[in-house]
Amino acid sequence: TVDSAASPREDRLFRRELFALIAVPVVVAAIVWAPVWVYQVALIAVVLAAGDEMVRMTRAGGLRTGRPVPLLILAGVLGCAAFVSVEAAVIVFAAAIVVLPLVRLSDPIGPEGSLAGVAVDVFMVLFLGVAGVSLLWLRTMPRPDAFGVQIILFLMVAVWLGDTGAYYVGKTIGRHRMAPTVSPKKTWEGLAGGIAATVGGSAVFHALWPLAMTWRQVMTVAVVLAVIAPLGDLIESQYKRDTGIKDSSNLIPGHGGLLDRTDSLFFAAPFLLAALRLMKVIQ
Repeated sequence: TVDSAASPREDRLFRRELFALIAVPVVVAAIVWAPVWVYQVALIAVVLAAGDEMVRMTRAGGLRTGRPVPLLILAGVLGCAAFVSVEAAVIVFAAAIVVLPLVRLSDPIGPEGSLAGVAVDVFMVLFLGVAGVSLLWLRTMPRPDAFGVQIILFLMVAVWLGDTGAYYVGKTIGRHRMAPTVSPKKTWEGLAGGIAATVGGSAVFHALWPLAMTWRQVMTVAVVLAVIAPLGDLIESQYKRDTGIKDSSNLIPGHGGLLDRTDSLFFAAPFLLAALRLMKVIQ
């Protein structure tokens, strides 16, 4: 009985690690060696897929959200940021706040639930739009050298090491629950392990492949990411708890959906961009 109860968890862990083993080299190759437009197109596709998962999740919770129009607007925001200008993306953002409520006027069901539905539509476009634009900016716009490639890889290493450290430390020695009503499995011990993994991994990254930053700047950014990234995961857990679903989708074996795997990354990206600009690492 014990073995059969543990088997699904072990199978999920195996699939989780196998997927990471395959996916990580592909992601690194797309960032480092592929043309910039490959990164841009791939990122837009990932953000749109995460947006579709968010729509499905909120609909599962009983909210009458839109689908094609918010996703088209999100695609417009990201496309403008990637291939036109950030200013054009801001204009599309502004238009979304006006267009999405107007679209809801044509809903044949009537006005019931329109306020909540429009709020979710706007939030999805703003949240994923800001995250996507930040990731595009970090890779392609700050400097003409290889810094964009480095900083994206640094962000991914810091966030994913933190997530991995929190998972294994929490699983091994986690006793004190951090947010029992939102995510019962997350513990303070796991958070401490994640912070240590993020800061330690950032230090190793900078030692092996020095960024054009001082050690103080690197450690400042590492601490910011160590604290901010877990909050992104908790926020998505809060939404999933509210809508009554376990994973945003079953797209990734052992991991759930794209939104499940990218929530911390998306949430951390704007803070990383802000920190780099405040420290004048990028203009």
